[in-house]
Amino acid sequence: MNRTERLLVKALADATAAATELRTVAADLETAVARALHWGASWTQIGDTLGVTRQSAHRRFRHLHWDPATQTAWTEPPLPIRTTAQHHRHR
Repeated sequence: MNRTERLLVKALADATAAATELRTVAADLETAVARALHWGASWTQIGDTLGVTRQSAHRRFRHLHWDPATQTAWTEPPLPIRTTAQHHRHR
């Protein structure tokens, strides 16, 4: 294996390790936010903690829930998006 191939293999291994770590950290963040919401945190508090607006925090984490009995976070599936035509039909 030449130098370029070794560097490529090392870079791909580093990318794999970083992606694994990123998934773990993202899951930890979702769990922490779900817990905070469950115990009464406001979207403003969550946004301030994460360094984003309350709207951005809400948009990203609004489907999270915390189950204290099982100590797990779960995601509520989003509602289907209604098209303009569907919206006008239901008025």
